[in-house]
Amino acid sequence: MQIDRSNNTVRLTLTAEEAAAIRDDLGQIWADKVSTAGDQTHSLLESVTEDQPTA
Repeated sequence: MQIDRSNNTVRLTLTAEEAAAIRDDLGQIWADKVSTAGDQTHSLLESVTEDQPTA
C-alpha cells in the first residue's frame, strides 16, 4: 500500500489483495454506520475486485 498526498488530494495505491481486504472490511459494517464516502469506496472496490478473493 502506498499513500501519496498533495494539496487536498490523497491517492492510494493498493494491491488487488489489499483492495479486496478493504472491500470486505467495509462490507462488514452496517450500512447506516458507513459514511457516504465509505459507501462509495466500498462500491468502487467491489467494481474493481469482483473476482478477487481475500486471503
